[in-house]
Amino acid sequence: MTKPSHFAPAGFPRFAFLATVGVLFAAGCTHNRAPDAALAEKIISEPNGGKHALELLKEGNARFLAGNAESPATDPETIRIAAVDGQKPFVSVLTCADSRVPVERVFDRGFGEIFVVRVAGNVTAQHETGSIEFSLAALKAPLLVVMGHNKCGAVQAAIAGKPVTPNIDSFLASIQPAVQRVRAAQPNLSPSEFEKAVTQENVRQTLRELYATSPLIREKVASGAVEVAIAEIDIETGAVTWLDNVPKP
Repeated sequence: MTKPSHFAPAGFPRFAFLATVGVLFAAGCTHNRAPDAALAEKIISEPNGGKHALELLKEGNARFLAGNAESPATDPETIRIAAVDGQKPFVSVLTCADSRVPVERVFDRGFGEIFVVRVAGNVTAQHETGSIEFSLAALKAPLLVVMGHNKCGAVQAAIAGKPVTPNIDSFLASIQPAVQRVRAAQPNLSPSEFEKAVTQENVRQTLRELYATSPLIREKVASGAVEVAIAEIDIETGAVTWLDNVPKP
């Protein structure tokens, strides 16, 4: 949008000029939304919005890895619209709190597009599950992603099995079932292979826990209203690998 002149035309009262400019500016913002600001809203209304959203994440990660990030939805007008009109994210992501997992950056997305729930070890309990429910029910995000990452300190601590503090131990306990399943199913893995297997099993376990504790999430996924994907990000490169064997409700 072209910036209005700071000077009123000769003979035109300054305050009247500013008022007229303000009306035109507001009208322009209402009817000529920045393209990025309307994208998420469009995806939400599509019959296959979840699949479209997943493709956008894959395309964005490819741009990020190639050094061609476009940084969409970061212009001032899009930011303003998200603040005034409300958020309309096209995906809800549950991932780790690790500072090396900058979700919007690795997917090359911007303001108001990704609803992110972060907790060490990408586990879920009542608060995390409730946050996901809000994103799917109130905000109508059509895609849910659970994403872990390599070299996760929470996973490593769960594998070590030593007590830390009561609060830390509470989320390590949520990872322990994944440790035990991998150890029982694949006892001959090397330490690095074992850690990778636990990382991926923990992602699947979190999704199963979301189904088990939330009828809302379970029903939305079962009905096809919400697509689900699971992933692992490599913190050395930012590359996101999409995992198979996605648990079903």
